[in-house]
Amino acid sequence: MLINTNILNSEESWQHQFSIYENYHQKYSHIYKPENFFYHPYLLEKFSQSNLSKSELQNIEAYFKNNIYDKKYLEQTKKLIAMDVVPFILSKSEILKQLPIKHPEILTINLSGAMSGGFYDAYHNQITISPKCLTNNFLPFITTHEFVHICVQDDIQKYQLPHIAKERLVSRICSELLNFDDHNSIKDEQLDKIITKDNLLSDYAKVLSSMQQYFFNK
Repeated sequence: MLINTNILNSEESWQHQFSIYENYHQKYSHIYKPENFFYHPYLLEKFSQSNLSKSELQNIEAYFKNNIYDKKYLEQTKKLIAMDVVPFILSKSEILKQLPIKHPEILTINLSGAMSGGFYDAYHNQITISPKCLTNNFLPFITTHEFVHICVQDDIQKYQLPHIAKERLVSRICSELLNFDDHNSIKDEQLDKIITKDNLLSDYAKVLSSMQQYFFNK
């Protein structure tokens, strides 16, 4: 697999940050607290509110571009990605080949000046992370977590699994198969009995169908 790394400019980073704000209030505010999405005091205060006015958003955009976006930091992180993150993903990618899932030939890692963790685009095989709000040690883990999302997204859609199931499947693949803790906050002891290393490797499709039954019979 070929892995490319791009640095988003201030406008691209703002658009990324703004899309996270919109998606949070449209899809995830009933699941997560805003502090799980906005890792900056100013953004947390502002983006905790939905339906901000155009003038408010313009003020936030100006503050973001002048006080939060840091190109030099992203350039430094790009070097770290090449040294630590890319080899880590490639090694875990080989382990994932044991599962009948999607295995991208090309992966793009976008480094954003936003302050909002990691996100994935399964259609374009892209990961966008905000390194300024992550520790250097955690960068390989969150990036690989998002990579696993890309690999299993087709199966999530096929089995019509809800967001909570998707997150737990990815976390369990990380812990059970790839041997690292991604620190995901969503827990479900009953679901974890289904998503074990042995079950994943022996009958991945059965794991997904069992998850489907578990959620739709609740």
